[in-house]
Amino acid sequence: MGRGILEEEMERLRARMQHKATELGIDHPAVIRISQQLDELHNQWNRWSHPTDDEPHHQTTYTIPRYSSKIREVAAVRI
Repeated sequence: MGRGILEEEMERLRARMQHKATELGIDHPAVIRISQQLDELHNQWNRWSHPTDDEPHHQTTYTIPRYSSKIREVAAVRI
């Protein structure tokens, strides 16, 4: 999976997780599953951008969009 496709998938999952968290609550199993999928994509992205010594290096940074703070807002309302 290329960097652009990986970042698009990460953003798609982040938006889906945000929607589900608003709908079902941040601790709902469906939200946690999406979060785990997103974690795996972040891990793939990190492996791509921070390779081991025997792999080529790709200097880059992934920035989570500012509006992703909506998840924190949902969590705060549910507490």
